[in-house]
Amino acid sequence: MSDPVTIAVVIGYFVLTFAIGVYAVKRVKTAEHYFGAHKLFGAVVTSVAAFASIMSGFGFIGGPGLVYALGATSLWITLAAPIGFGLGWFIVGKRIRLIAEVRPIATLPDIAAARFKSEAVRGLLAVSLVLGVIAYLGTQVMAGGYVVSGLLGVNLETAILIIFGITMIYTAVAGMAASILTDFFQGLIMIIAAIGVLIFALMMTGGTEGLFTTIGQKEPILIDPLGKGTWVLVLTWYFVFALGGLGQPHLATKFYALRNYRDLKWGALISGGSYMLSSLLWIFVGYAALWLVIGGKIPALQKPDQAAIAFLGQLPVWMAAVVYAGLLAAIMSTASGFISIGTAAIVRDLPLAFGRELEHAKQVWWGRVVTILLTVFAVIFGYFGKYLVAILGALGWGYFASATLPLLAVGLNWKRATREGAIASLSVALVLNIGFLIYEKVLGMKLPYALPSYGVSIIVALLVMIVVSLFTKGAAEEDLDPDIRAAIEA
Repeated sequence: MSDPVTIAVVIGYFVLTFAIGVYAVKRVKTAEHYFGAHKLFGAVVTSVAAFASIMSGFGFIGGPGLVYALGATSLWITLAAPIGFGLGWFIVGKRIRLIAEVRPIATLPDIAAARFKSEAVRGLLAVSLVLGVIAYLGTQVMAGGYVVSGLLGVNLETAILIIFGITMIYTAVAGMAASILTDFFQGLIMIIAAIGVLIFALMMTGGTEGLFTTIGQKEPILIDPLGKGTWVLVLTWYFVFALGGLGQPHLATKFYALRNYRDLKWGALISGGSYMLSSLLWIFVGYAALWLVIGGKIPALQKPDQAAIAFLGQLPVWMAAVVYAGLLAAIMSTASGFISIGTAAIVRDLPLAFGRELEHAKQVWWGRVVTILLTVFAVIFGYFGKYLVAILGALGWGYFASATLPLLAVGLNWKRATREGAIASLSVALVLNIGFLIYEKVLGMKLPYALPSYGVSIIVALLVMIVVSLFTKGAAEEDLDPDIRAAIEA
């Protein structure tokens, strides 16, 4: 059982999150509000929510683990991501927001269907989103369960029911509006936790000089810019996480939630800056754990992902409680956003792709039903399908980037991009990602030079979009709707 301070902080966090999520129902007046929070929030709320949805449990646990295992190699991820935030708000966000100004946009497939005048594109993107959402949610189930179980002293099953039960209820009640409001609150907690971690890590290790000198004397490769990785790996990570952010649905869905398109200029600064602050936790928790092990203060870790927990054991109880709340915030903010995205794809986009549309009131009602069903399925899938979840979790960031980056970054900025190019790109991304999963996870093979397979998928999908578009004409140039053309040319 955890100490009373930690339990009190965690329970207080859950109560506030639930209250904020339920309060968001006051904002929901239409189906577009429920599925996309269409034009509901200002720059600060939307921007912090965007950062919070990206900085998932991977950033709080996986990031420090990568630093512990590879040294500076993973910094090419967390230091590149803020660039993607900035580019996203101007390259993709501006176009999405302008289209949302004149059309009832609630989902990314809405955007894709409007740009390419194709329900086939809508359907393919909706399927891609649902598959990715299930994979993401499945990987969050066990992570959230283990954290809550350790904090509250309850069994794993009860812990999973607590964290996903709360998330499910407020997301079902108010959809994306609840997700964004709770993400904002959770993002603030993450920032506070990151700043606190930086202060305590530097105090504990004697500042950056004491920290890096101790590590460098024992294992200098860990503070080398490449770390234990290769140039191919770090350059691929830089490319994927700097440009891949343009295609992440949990970021792109925030653009049409902005109340005013003029807020885009502040969004890039606020969301990118927030992510940079939270990256302090990624960097310094990992290196502080290395400092503890190298200095003989704790035994070597059996698994890299234990780095964050090992460091938290050195903090004052109240500070550890705040950081744990930040970890829960990272998990829940990502989960709620993906539940909303998956629900919208199932209830709104798949029926439209087959020529059927539910009445708006029924869309919201069925949205609440599907939210519950999707969450329950993800919990069962994550709990019982551990091996399968581990395989599908490898899709991750790279899968979403390869599926949506060509549609958004290319399609919304290049009038020559065609319907046929979009369909081909989506199809190739799906085939490549599944193929690489079989190649790496089932056959146990690896690409040369430690090249991440998702980097290949992204590049090929982009090339297919461009090349096929050069030889086809659908929904391009003169075939564009006037409002879409104006958004691209703005």
